[in-house]
Amino acid sequence: MSVETLKLCGILILLAPLIGAILAGALGRPVLRGNTHWIVIAGVAVAFALSVVVFGVVRGAADGAHAVQIPLYDWFTSGSGWFKVEFLIDPLTSIMLLTVTGVSLLVIIYSRDYMREHDKPVRGYERFFAFLGLFVFSMCALVLGGNFLLLYLGWEAVGLCSYLLIGFYYDRPSAAAAAKKAFLVNRVGDFGFGLGILLIYLTFGTLEYQAVFDMVQGGVLASGEPIATGRITTIALLLLCGACGKSAQLPLHVWLPDAMEGPSPVSALIHAATMVTAGVYMVARCGAIFTASPIAMTVVAVIGACTALFAATIALTQTDLKRILAYSTISQLGYMFLGLGVYAADSAVFHLFTHAFFKALLFLCAGSVMHAMGGIIDARYFGGLRKLLPWTFRFFVIGSLALAGFPFLSGFFSKDEIIHHAFEAHWLFGLVGLATAVLTAFYTARMVCLAFFGPERVPEGVHAHESGKWMLAPLGVLSIGAIFAGYLGVEMFGQGFHNFLGPVFHDTFGVHYSVVSAPGAAHAVAAAAHTGFLANYGLMILSGGLAIVAIAAAYFMYVLQPWIPGTIASAVPRLHRLFSNKYYIDEAYDAAVVRPLRMTGRVSVGLDNYFLDGLVWLATAIPRGLAFVLRGLQGGLIQGYAVSMIIGIIILALVVFFAER
Repeated sequence: MSVETLKLCGILILLAPLIGAILAGALGRPVLRGNTHWIVIAGVAVAFALSVVVFGVVRGAADGAHAVQIPLYDWFTSGSGWFKVEFLIDPLTSIMLLTVTGVSLLVIIYSRDYMREHDKPVRGYERFFAFLGLFVFSMCALVLGGNFLLLYLGWEAVGLCSYLLIGFYYDRPSAAAAAKKAFLVNRVGDFGFGLGILLIYLTFGTLEYQAVFDMVQGGVLASGEPIATGRITTIALLLLCGACGKSAQLPLHVWLPDAMEGPSPVSALIHAATMVTAGVYMVARCGAIFTASPIAMTVVAVIGACTALFAATIALTQTDLKRILAYSTISQLGYMFLGLGVYAADSAVFHLFTHAFFKALLFLCAGSVMHAMGGIIDARYFGGLRKLLPWTFRFFVIGSLALAGFPFLSGFFSKDEIIHHAFEAHWLFGLVGLATAVLTAFYTARMVCLAFFGPERVPEGVHAHESGKWMLAPLGVLSIGAIFAGYLGVEMFGQGFHNFLGPVFHDTFGVHYSVVSAPGAAHAVAAAAHTGFLANYGLMILSGGLAIVAIAAAYFMYVLQPWIPGTIASAVPRLHRLFSNKYYIDEAYDAAVVRPLRMTGRVSVGLDNYFLDGLVWLATAIPRGLAFVLRGLQGGLIQGYAVSMIIGIIILALVVFFAER
């Protein structure tokens, strides 16, 4: 593996989008103006091209090495040595770089037309592209970093960029509130993440990935003493706090639906390729730590399964297209965590890869609809758009079928793998995964039916029109990925994706994998026999068939017989309200956290204004009173001062006289 080539590529992958962001911010408004997008597109395009080079070098390594640590320079010293700025480049790094830079490039190209009104750049056009370039740089830094310190810096930089982009329309109270919510919720998870990294340093005396992972797998500290099992579990659970925040897992998921207040390209970037995938990447990267603790792995699987099913039920009742997709993202991320928790890290990363294509496609298609509907994205106010927006409709259907797990599209293959491994781990995990797949197919088809089928309706005063080439071209490329990306992991094509990632997970997830399932009917479906067609493909046929049935049911209910959904909602009003109000979790947080903290703030202000300020006032009252009395003696008259001196001398003389007697 050519270390010098990888080193140069890694440096340029970071510098290209960063320089583009800096130049866009510095020169955009005074010089570039409406052409600011070019410099950011160029920077991210260079990063993508170099990511392809990195992938080629890693894939073609002739020496058998699957990972290389590349030190750049010593940063600063600590008691145990230097903290280094270094890269870790392996198959996982190369896959993540390709995903991040490739999807981000398409999103930024799409943004050129989206961020214009009547072919004129919107206010903040230059700032928007500068933030996009900074976002790509931050995510690449997170992925390339070769130690936990650089991981943390990239982690926080991604959080900062998400805050800036979600609150891009800062003059809107809802956007400002959504940005603040995302920032604060992530601070909760990042606090645990920071504690986990600190505990790693206190335990192992280093933050370098390989050194830490080697000690964890060896079960000993640098001193040779054995590692306490509880310490590894604590570290893993603290790291998981950060993953739950960034990847919007229960109970820190509440920021992601509100992030829809940002422009649609931001939603695509956050939900598909960058911020929300950081948690999945981190758990996969730290597989040595997580797999050393069965408790931590169980927690990861349980959180993933619960999040997947929980978000899917909420999506059933939403009408805002972007919010449906937001809860879909939360649910799909739950799938990825479920895959990680049942020791199927390669399948989880595979789903991350395929999900990036069809979810970016869907968000950008939703942005195309929003662009055509004059900023309205709630499906209650429009419908029957398939003839008005023919290309957007085609691309939206492709992305929706991939998300729904329709047979032979990308989402079908990656989702099926996770469900298969979930059944092998425990039948209950498998049932949750299968139920979530059915719900996903149903609410995705429902979303398509609400927006594109039925009688043609557009908001009053809106002239619906198809998007331009700058927006449609990225949709076309993403649709190709949504159709064919899944074939990279198909067994009949050599499972190239999994074989490529195999060396990364062989000593962690691969070694620890074992079937721990309980007997039951569901498990029998997944493993009815050890040989034969049904044993290998029975679950795939079942999940694909259920997806088709769910899609057909949604079409029947929302197009052929549109009275049925209202009847069902009336029949189970409490359940419908529970789903549509998102299980009242936001209200619970408001009552249990927000309001008490605000009340504490008011009490603190009152104590400061009245009690503490009152004590200060009392402490100064006596000097001020004496000053009020004595200041009358200072009249400015010389004769008055002379009389005062004479009186003082007389008093002193009397004191001395009586003291001597």
